[in-house]
Amino acid sequence: MTQTIGGRALWFEGPRQSAFRDELAPPPGPGEIRVRAIHSLISQGSEMNVYRGEGKMLEMPLDTIKGTLPFPVKFGYQLIGRVESAGEGSGFEAGDLVFATHPHQDVFTMPAAFGVKLPAAADPLRAMFTNMCNVALRTSHEAPVRVGECVVVTGLGVIGSLCAHLARKTAGRLIVVDPMAERREAAAWIGADAVIDPSELGKVVAEYTEGRGADMFIETSGATPALQSALDYSGDRGMVVVPAWHTSRNTPLALSPDFHLRALTVKSVFVASVGGDEAARWPLERRLGQALDIVSKIDVNQLISERIPFERATQAHSMIDSGAGRAPAIIIDY
Repeated sequence: MTQTIGGRALWFEGPRQSAFRDELAPPPGPGEIRVRAIHSLISQGSEMNVYRGEGKMLEMPLDTIKGTLPFPVKFGYQLIGRVESAGEGSGFEAGDLVFATHPHQDVFTMPAAFGVKLPAAADPLRAMFTNMCNVALRTSHEAPVRVGECVVVTGLGVIGSLCAHLARKTAGRLIVVDPMAERREAAAWIGADAVIDPSELGKVVAEYTEGRGADMFIETSGATPALQSALDYSGDRGMVVVPAWHTSRNTPLALSPDFHLRALTVKSVFVASVGGDEAARWPLERRLGQALDIVSKIDVNQLISERIPFERATQAHSMIDSGAGRAPAIIIDY
């Protein structure tokens, strides 16, 4: 395909305002690919922060993200598509299935460096969750759960659900927390020992640990009260792990004397910060391959609350913002 193709992309035009804009997808040059989208997934962390106008800190160096923060901006980074044509030296061929770090757009040309070739036999819908699972995998690598520990996961979005799924493999007790009853119900597949509302947290942690406090909290909700609860209900030398973005909002925390007496560790996790020996052993291709293997063994429909056609994509973020949906993921189908 040597002609320029017209398409459409979803842009954030102002706080909680999205609209389509016409886009052009020129023939790919050297090191580029042109991709036709199949599915894309909305990030309920960083992407929703941008949608709400809280993304000033997200100056992400991605050529695929266009515009000026906070608005207008074309933002997104989780899309599965099929390569329509490939430029010289791109490493791709027409027909390849690709995970693209690209906003929500039906057809586009991008640097091949922002794509990861997926196995030909991969299910595109399952593959849609590999990036989120990569975050959960990175979290488990940064803060491994030791056998028998009491672990609390706050937030039952996609990342929280997958973090809990991985923690379940070694945790002695697993407590998952979310204020939305629908999400708690949808999380039954994880097999947690307790699936609770935040108001129950102190009581349940005390009961399950005989008053010691949790060994590890994994905070994936991005909510300040959840991070405060993690500090309050961790046991001696407990670890609070934070893969969630707490955005550009101030996050005031009360650090009682017990915070110091218990010698807590607070650890942030950023999936793109892998370096040194870890990067050598776990390059992106290996991490995404492992993430794809993990999601291939679970029913990803348990994570999906809604699948909507691209023509209705302007409604997707407002649905998340209003708390609609039983499960955490909204998939855009092209």
